[in-house]
Amino acid sequence: MSILSSLFGKEVVVGLDIGSSMIKAVQLEPTRMGFRVVRAAEQKTPLGTVRDGVVISREAVATAIRQMLQAAGITANSAVLSVSGPSSMVRQIRVPKMNEATLAKSIRYEAGKYLSSNPEDSSLAFEILGPCDDDPTQMDVMLVGASRDTVESRVVVAQMAGLEAVAVDIESFALIRALVELSEDDFADTNLRAIVDMGAAHTEVIILSGPDFALTRSIPISGDTFSDALKNQLRIESNEAELLKLDIDMGALITGEATAEAIELARIIQTTVDELLREIRRSINYFQSQLAEEGVSASLSEILLVGGSAQMRNMATYMSARLGIPTRLCDPFTNPRLETSPEAEEWLQEQGASLTGALGLALKESLAPQMGRKR
Repeated sequence: MSILSSLFGKEVVVGLDIGSSMIKAVQLEPTRMGFRVVRAAEQKTPLGTVRDGVVISREAVATAIRQMLQAAGITANSAVLSVSGPSSMVRQIRVPKMNEATLAKSIRYEAGKYLSSNPEDSSLAFEILGPCDDDPTQMDVMLVGASRDTVESRVVVAQMAGLEAVAVDIESFALIRALVELSEDDFADTNLRAIVDMGAAHTEVIILSGPDFALTRSIPISGDTFSDALKNQLRIESNEAELLKLDIDMGALITGEATAEAIELARIIQTTVDELLREIRRSINYFQSQLAEEGVSASLSEILLVGGSAQMRNMATYMSARLGIPTRLCDPFTNPRLETSPEAEEWLQEQGASLTGALGLALKESLAPQMGRKR
């Protein structure tokens, strides 16, 4: 924000989640007990304008954002944005003990060991977590990185829509903020949990130890993959597949009590869904194997399911049955710390799983981040 605008105008921040399928926004204001949801909105992303996390048709997306904000009555002049998927990276690394200024000079060299792309083409940030318990000459660092094209394209689009980008967050941290940090008492333990964010272009798996971030992994199987399976099997157009996907009841494969037609429809995407669940299981097993190397044995207590594709009928029920782990579809707007207007309450609860990321972004300026944990 410019000096003049900060003198004569109030900064109003909106959490803005730009996805390949949907654009979502949440605006909050603090209250004595927590926060009030001032406005929330979502709108379809113009087809083909976001690819691999990069906004490639900036004017079209900026126009869609302006239209959405205006229709919802959102008067924000600033935004917190996010990046996610294969273009972003979050790793807890171990480096020789040094001060922050020295680490800042060498961080691109350290990042080069973990990034699949050139560190010079990435935006990087880090947080020093503290000295290692088993080696005082080393320290743990949380390293985050994202493709510079992904970050810059989103910042520019926000500016074109009339919003100053005050921060660009990793979506995993935004989800933790909305689901965990807003409900600290529910996570005041050392249990392992997973947040599974099923979006359109990818699925993000985030492992938590108690309230703390431990691991994240992006899986390229998601809502678009389910739609493609329907389109190819039934030889229908993309828009038909998207609508048909909303009618699928994954619970039909568990109870067997549905009509033959409902069961057959669910079976079309079952192979793809099961492939996704195998990858989720591999992510969980990988982290458990890391703990085992440290002499710790732990099982996952639950899966918290969010994202637009997670809203498919009884997806949580199917996942719970196939993985053998209690799974629940999350609606952060039922949190008692969030106040909503009666007329918006039903819509927010229906779309809660989809709006979780935008809510976490809106909370960024108010809740202190908990980036990592020491092990």
